[in-house]
Amino acid sequence: MAGDLEEIFQLALEYFYEKYKEKGGTQTKLARRLGVSQSYVSAVLTGIKKASIILQERLANILYGPYEEFLAVGRRLQNGLDPEFIIKGGEVDEVELLINKLSRYIRDYQRIEKDLIDTKNFYKRIIEKLQSGILVTDQNDKIYFLNDWLLNKIGVPKESVVGTSIFKASEIFPKVRLEGYLEYYSSAKETMDPKEFKNVSIIIPSGQKVYRSGWCIPIFDRTKYKGMILTIGDMTEETMLRKKLQDDTWLMQAAMDEELNAWVILDKSYRIIKRNAGFRKMFSMNGEAFLESSFRQYIEWIKSFMRDQDSFVQFSFLAIKQKKRIIQEFDLIDSRRIRWVSSPLFHDNDLLGRSILLYDITAEKDFL
Repeated sequence: MAGDLEEIFQLALEYFYEKYKEKGGTQTKLARRLGVSQSYVSAVLTGIKKASIILQERLANILYGPYEEFLAVGRRLQNGLDPEFIIKGGEVDEVELLINKLSRYIRDYQRIEKDLIDTKNFYKRIIEKLQSGILVTDQNDKIYFLNDWLLNKIGVPKESVVGTSIFKASEIFPKVRLEGYLEYYSSAKETMDPKEFKNVSIIIPSGQKVYRSGWCIPIFDRTKYKGMILTIGDMTEETMLRKKLQDDTWLMQAAMDEELNAWVILDKSYRIIKRNAGFRKMFSMNGEAFLESSFRQYIEWIKSFMRDQDSFVQFSFLAIKQKKRIIQEFDLIDSRRIRWVSSPLFHDNDLLGRSILLYDITAEKDFL
């Protein structure tokens, strides 16, 4: 049917274009009115390119008139009838007009169907190109779609997954453990509300433990459950790096606590971010006291241990402004003497903070 309509349109187009030329019309003028190039008009006139329905209607209106009547002329030409009969009579045969209207409806339906298919394929391509996972289940919790990203991550063919109940995945893949997902999935299904999951650990078919974040989004029609959409992001590398950082931090803190001398690290705003047990003991700091506190707050605390408080405060605020190592000795009120070594910490020429080492040199004092 589509091919027949194309032929009818093309016959009418050629016929009326000849009349248009007789009145001084050209392809350039026609192209200007349509807002397209002259080469495009030429390709449509010769049948090399097919015009869209919208463009066909505009051509019909420019060259003759109503689109249905334009097609009626093409149909008469196709059947070897005189097109002038319609033009001169001023009326179109009702049957012919009905045929052309029905033909147009068919064309419109075909266009809409094509647009829907194109739109579906467009969004499908987007989903397939996403650098995150999409998994969709039906009302029976069976997997009926997952995108390429997710398939690559779990390392199994689509055929072995589609149609499998998400609650019975371990029956197909013995190593799989999805309890992390299923808790949120079941909750979303029960409440009919989206549920977010963060850094959930699961085991994929290969037996590898991975970490995922995303959403379980229920699909429902009014109150009837229709399935679930899972959006899935891979947090494995980030989670493992965070865990390594936590382990490294713990080891560094453990090593600092083994250090007999007092040790503290300040950030660029001079807040305490790390200190060892020796520092806490020297100034009677319990637990997390003064962590993330301002420079002035912890200096105010420490000065109470100093014999010459004014000199200590003056030195402390002077030292943090220096981009070099500063060393000073102080006497404490309990008769101890300490050596305060304040050093700037640079990385790629950027000042990131300071380290302070405190040495108990009471024995040196007593010796002298």
